[in-house]
Amino acid sequence: MLNISCKNIFAPKLGELQGGNSIYRLNQEHPADVLHNFRYAYIYKDSLMYATCLDSEFVFIYYQADDESGGGYYDSWLLDTELKTTGRLLRTFNYIDLIWLTTLDSSFYLLQGDSIAESSEEYFETCNYAEFINSYQLSLGDYITLIGNAEFDFRKNDDGKWHIIRWEDKYK
Repeated sequence: MLNISCKNIFAPKLGELQGGNSIYRLNQEHPADVLHNFRYAYIYKDSLMYATCLDSEFVFIYYQADDESGGGYYDSWLLDTELKTTGRLLRTFNYIDLIWLTTLDSSFYLLQGDSIAESSEEYFETCNYAEFINSYQLSLGDYITLIGNAEFDFRKNDDGKWHIIRWEDKYK
């Protein structure tokens, strides 16, 4: 019996990147780490990493314009619809780039039940809830570029990791 095998010399090695680093911030110790992972999940079309950015109680809110009357209304969907919709988006375009332009505002809170026990303009270790407003530029393929603002609410779970619990898109 003849056993033949070959090695693809152009294939990357399995494991961590050189120096032990990863493009992802797996600990998600800060809301900025979640946004970093969110961006790279879009760029690398990694729906599994994208899912780790979202809380189990996630809700997406968007404005649905009405072309006929010039008005519109707000609508929303939950985690399972978000994952399906984003998965389709990632598979549809051959090129995706997401750039966080500016953090327009951020606040951190310590929530106890439904009430705020403490708030701060800067990150502090005891907080478990945060709000960020970021401007963004999203390029989908060669011809579509969206610019807008996204309002994110983050929650720190019992495992110490932050996740997005609410995202309201303010596409211009």
